[in-house]
Amino acid sequence: MIFGLPPFLDLLLLSAAITFVISLFYKFLLDHDALKDIKEKLKEKQQKLKEAQNTNPSEVNQLSTEILSLTNKQLRMSMRPMFLTLVFISIVLYFIKDMFPGVIVILPLSLPFLGKSFGWLGWYIITSIPFSQFFRTMLGVEL
Repeated sequence: MIFGLPPFLDLLLLSAAITFVISLFYKFLLDHDALKDIKEKLKEKQQKLKEAQNTNPSEVNQLSTEILSLTNKQLRMSMRPMFLTLVFISIVLYFIKDMFPGVIVILPLSLPFLGKSFGWLGWYIITSIPFSQFFRTMLGVEL
């Protein structure tokens, strides 16, 4: 127990804290203005590509190349925070697995394809998804 609460609440709070730190990585390590600019250019190029598909085959090749270049640039921009997140989460999850052995939570109803009882990793994943959305929205992080 970390916070002195039942294991499912401990892991819930820990999941929130971890997800907040990961959201901070993305907040401070991404150039959000440049990323937004790339997304707008991609949208514009994709629209031009749709229009050119029926009329100008040579322009389709040029636009496809430009879209690929912009997509690669967008991917490269997200690599640094993604790598740091991977390192951080690997270290944290290594220690968490020993703190929460066995079943952590049994839900009152069964989730489709998942069941109703979860160990530490399943519970972490289920709780981190809504926290991730919340913190990214709160911090203005776009991916």
